[in-house]
Amino acid sequence: MLFDSDINYVLSLIGAKAIAKFAGLLNKGATALPGHFIEKLNPSFLKVISDEVKNCILVTGTNGKTTTSSLIVHLLTKENKNIGNNHAGSNLKRGIISSIIPYLTWDKKFSKNFDYFVFECDEFALEKIVQDLAASYIVMLNLFRDQLDRYGEIDTIRKKWSYLISNNKHVHYIVNADDPSIASLFHNQNLKVSYFGVSDYSATQDNLKDVLFCPICGGELEYNKRYFSHIGDYFCTNCDFKRPKPNLTAKITQDSEEVELEYLGNIYHAKMPIKGTYNVYNIAASYLACVELGYKINNFANNILDFKSTFGRYELINYNDKKIFLILVKNPVGFTQALESSIDNNKKNFVFILNDNIADGRDVSWIWDVNFGSLKDNINELIFGGSRMFDMALRIKYEDIGINKFVFFDTYRELFNKIHQSENDTFHIFLTYTALLELKNYLSKQGFKNFYER
Repeated sequence: MLFDSDINYVLSLIGAKAIAKFAGLLNKGATALPGHFIEKLNPSFLKVISDEVKNCILVTGTNGKTTTSSLIVHLLTKENKNIGNNHAGSNLKRGIISSIIPYLTWDKKFSKNFDYFVFECDEFALEKIVQDLAASYIVMLNLFRDQLDRYGEIDTIRKKWSYLISNNKHVHYIVNADDPSIASLFHNQNLKVSYFGVSDYSATQDNLKDVLFCPICGGELEYNKRYFSHIGDYFCTNCDFKRPKPNLTAKITQDSEEVELEYLGNIYHAKMPIKGTYNVYNIAASYLACVELGYKINNFANNILDFKSTFGRYELINYNDKKIFLILVKNPVGFTQALESSIDNNKKNFVFILNDNIADGRDVSWIWDVNFGSLKDNINELIFGGSRMFDMALRIKYEDIGINKFVFFDTYRELFNKIHQSENDTFHIFLTYTALLELKNYLSKQGFKNFYER
């Protein structure tokens, strides 16, 4: 006999599968719509099937969650484990639901045996997601000011996380020791927590500090080493709060070609698989998560070799005879770090695409907090696009980086024609979220794989 809840489950699943099928026929990615449909029809859907979502690892933070979750999936897959994940990057509850819809059967089971589930989670939505999913591990990467018109200040999210932690003491937390806003949540708490951090980092000149005072007592924070923003080896001048000793530390060596890891007094080396100095944190977090799951750290050096960056995270596109790097930017700290990681001894060709759609954040004033100083005398060519391209151009103009010729485009066809006609062979495209979706959709029509395709 079917109960009303069973009928509701079956009907919502039928509808969601139909939406996903129809989207596939239209060559559209059903990354959120099936889950959105289910949330409207059956709000308790995820909680109903949560008992089947075993060994669940959630990855959250302002920056790095897509790369870190992808790294964890990659490393576990190399250990011959079957992983369920929201690989297309829709990191709200609807995205998680959409990612598991294809595998759900009418009797609330999975048609495939999964060893782990790894879900990237929006930092603002994490609390509600955990109310429905029984997470075994939560990886907390960092907290920076991001989309203030949506999130508010860091303290808004920090309070949500504090409430989450107090109500989920069974979870094993994988935490960035170098971020005082997160590490302070576990200060003097009797919880299962493992810390990762960085033992050395290339010096940065940014003056951004999203956390100025001790989250415990309000005293001034000082640093033995400050890496960027408020990230580093800190201590409070007024109370006993300081950076906790990491279980695993990492640093980049060999001219950014290798990452060195220290765990339990032993040193391990691995090739740096992706560009971007800041990715050392994502590698450290993913390694520690896998080690805490019981896997041997010395296996990962080979396992990580063929990892490829995904969906705008220094994603490499080979377009005709050009190399194009797609770099998603969405807040001052991430943008500053991406710029610094992209500068070397060769003059660069940069494209900036700035949109102000809802998913990007309507307020683009944050670009004035980005440190563009690293561009001075390092730029060969500048191209601007997006709905707020003139705002971005004005911001660069005020920086006085030693280049006055600005090029603008209105369509992606026009952009790629300019790139194709250029004498330069490598371009870095820094772009906001909806611009990335638009560009990827354009490329898919040129025969490239779309973001939701594996």
